[in-house]
Amino acid sequence: MSETPNRPPIEAGRELARGSFWMISMRWVIRGIGFVSTIILARLLTPDDFGVVAMAMVGVAMLEVFTQSGSDLALLRNAEPTRDHYNAAWTLEIIQGCALAVLLFITAPLVGGHFEDPRVTNVIRLLSLRAVVGGFQNIGVVTFRRELRFGREFQFGIVKKSVTFVVTLVAAFVLRSYWALVIGQVVGRTVEVGVSYVMSDYRPGLSLRKVGDLWGFSRWLILARFSRLLNRQFDRWVVGSIAGAHAMGYYYVASDFASSPSDEVVLPMSRAAFPVYSRLRDDPKALVDAFTRVLSSMTSISFVMGLGMAAVAHDFVSVVLGPKWLDAVPLIPWLGVFGASYGVAHSLDAYMLATGRERLTALLTLVNAILMAPVLWFAGQRFGIEGVAAAKAAMAIVFVLTLVVGCTRRSPLTATAVWRCVWPPLAACSVMLVCVKGVQAVAVAPAPWIGLLRDVAIGAIVYIAATLVIWWLRGHPDGVERDALRRARSLLAPLKSQGKVSP
Repeated sequence: MSETPNRPPIEAGRELARGSFWMISMRWVIRGIGFVSTIILARLLTPDDFGVVAMAMVGVAMLEVFTQSGSDLALLRNAEPTRDHYNAAWTLEIIQGCALAVLLFITAPLVGGHFEDPRVTNVIRLLSLRAVVGGFQNIGVVTFRRELRFGREFQFGIVKKSVTFVVTLVAAFVLRSYWALVIGQVVGRTVEVGVSYVMSDYRPGLSLRKVGDLWGFSRWLILARFSRLLNRQFDRWVVGSIAGAHAMGYYYVASDFASSPSDEVVLPMSRAAFPVYSRLRDDPKALVDAFTRVLSSMTSISFVMGLGMAAVAHDFVSVVLGPKWLDAVPLIPWLGVFGASYGVAHSLDAYMLATGRERLTALLTLVNAILMAPVLWFAGQRFGIEGVAAAKAAMAIVFVLTLVVGCTRRSPLTATAVWRCVWPPLAACSVMLVCVKGVQAVAVAPAPWIGLLRDVAIGAIVYIAATLVIWWLRGHPDGVERDALRRARSLLAPLKSQGKVSP
């Protein structure tokens, strides 16, 4: 690694498309593995097993966020990081991992006592091993994203997830208890660290020489991540506190299925977009063009997946998870709205971080978390766990509006540009949701799997048609719709030339 690496100019559209392809592919392969794993584990384990681990992970996450400095993002933001910067980042990761392990071990009884479940204490203490091991991951893997080598990032993610999948399932077949989930996490993190040294030839050393350079960015990122954690996890804390492990199991699985589809596309796109945005900071027009194109894509995907999951919740749970999980059905529509909204928030957040507004995004996220905590607690006490889910969805919408204001406080981005990216997919998804629910009301399917296939097909057709109609009424501007049509024509061109499709 050179001391002053020079990054060549990039073609933003091509790099965004290529990076998004690799990151989305990685997340969907990982999500596919996780999806299969959850289906199998839902039949081997009980909601109570999932609830115990979910309550433990809430406690882990609350502490973990304070020991994640975001040194990887600081390196991506730095125009010319040296070897000292990489070594300082690695040293910080080790210190943070060891500190987290000690904190987890000490505070485990407090978390277990709060949830009135001693099993939570034991789970957290075993997970402290994961924290120690994770701190030693090779910092050199950051160069995969920095140098836009997303294919390597793809390989890294798939290997570690595959091993975790195998270990967890084997443990579940043998133990038939929540310990299978815990063992899978610890072993998965260990494999992740080992693979990081195999895939990157960088060999870090202990150093604190450039910690100050990293900390200027990291201190605000820590606050932002803590606040974001409250936004994402405090509802689980409330559910576990008022309803126990059994209800927590339903809520955890409902949240996972309802919000993860949008997360598995939007998060990897944000991950790919961040280094591209960082390189375009000195070219405002190119930056806005890249951001609005990404935002249009993210909102389209996030809305159709989040609201689509809300539309097919009952049949989805019946077919995929089985009848013992039907109590999760009322939660999924609300959590689907949350997933759709938070997908937009992720894209706005990435733009703000890449353009040097980490302080503002941290403060806005903190304010939303402070307001959300009493709202969720009141909703849980008054309306139960479904009230918690509904309140979470409402606060996510408020958070998105707040971030839009933060993003557009200064040029070059405007609120009008953001609105042009958001309203078309929102309108198309609303039409899709109304049509699917209308069909469900007038035509009861003979079996859940038939209903699920029917509703997915109707939803896809209606969404595509509504999107194209709205695009045409808007004067068919350049954007993701035109890109999709170009791609469709290019795929059909070989068939036309062979006479298989009429021109």
